[in-house]
Amino acid sequence: MDTPNEREKSEVPALEAAIKILEYLSRYKSKERSLSQISKNLSINKSTCHRILKLLNHNRFVSYDADSKQYSLGSYLIILGSRASEFIDYLKLAQPHLKWVCEETRMTSVLLEPISDNRLMYVAKEELDVPDYHVHVSVKIGQHFPITSASFGKCYLAYMEEHRMEEILEKVNLKQFTDKTITDLETYKESLKEVRSKGFAVSYEEHTPGVFGIAAPIFDYSGQVAMVIACLGFATNLDEDYVSICGGKLKKAARSITEVLGGKEPILKG
Repeated sequence: MDTPNEREKSEVPALEAAIKILEYLSRYKSKERSLSQISKNLSINKSTCHRILKLLNHNRFVSYDADSKQYSLGSYLIILGSRASEFIDYLKLAQPHLKWVCEETRMTSVLLEPISDNRLMYVAKEELDVPDYHVHVSVKIGQHFPITSASFGKCYLAYMEEHRMEEILEKVNLKQFTDKTITDLETYKESLKEVRSKGFAVSYEEHTPGVFGIAAPIFDYSGQVAMVIACLGFATNLDEDYVSICGGKLKKAARSITEVLGGKEPILKG
C-alpha cells in the first residue's frame, strides 16, 4: 500500500499537468486544441495527457468535440467562475472605484492581478455604456499576458525588491509586441524609476498597436502591489496633459482601494 508521501509524489505531477492544461486552454490563441497539440506544447506524455483530459472532460472542466477532435474549456468552469466572483469580496469593494475611473476618464478601465510570478490577468472591467459613444477599447476578463508587457507590469516591477525584479526580467525577458515595445533592459529599468517617481505608469502602443495604457498600483497590508488599476484608450486621441490628469485620477482610485482593502503604500527609499 502506498504511503502518504508516495501518493503525493504520484498525484501532484498529474495535478500540475491538469492545471497547465486548463491554463493553456484559457488562452485565446489556444482555446481549442487537439490531444497531440496539448501534449506537445505542454511537454506532457501523450498517454498521461489523454487520461487527464478524459477525467477533466468527465467532470465538465473541459469539453471534447468529436468532429474536430479538439478540446476546449468546459461548462462547469462557468459555475466555478460565478462562485469565485461571488466569494471574492475585494472585487466588489473595488468595483465602484473602477466605475468612477471609467466615468472620469471616458476610457475602458480594468483591474489586474498576477496569476503567476510572470503573468497578469484582467479580473474586472468597466466600459462606457453611452449610446453615442461607441468607440472604445474592449477587453476580455481572463485575458492574461507577460508581466513585462505594457503599463500594468511596470506597476508591479517598479515596486519590487531589486533582486526579485532582476530575477523576473531575466526569466521573462522583454518580448517585442510592437515596434514601440521597450526591449532595451536599461531603458526599461529607467521607465520603472519614472513609475516610482510619478506613482503611475504609462505605455504608448508598447503591447497593442494603436492603444495606450495608464496604470497605478494597489497595495496590500505589507506594502506590496496586490493589484493594478488601469485605463485604456486609443493612441490617436492621446494628449499629454490628459494623460497626467488620468494618471492623477488613477492614483486617487488606487489609494481609495488600498485603504478599503486595509493595505498601505510603501515608504520609498531614495
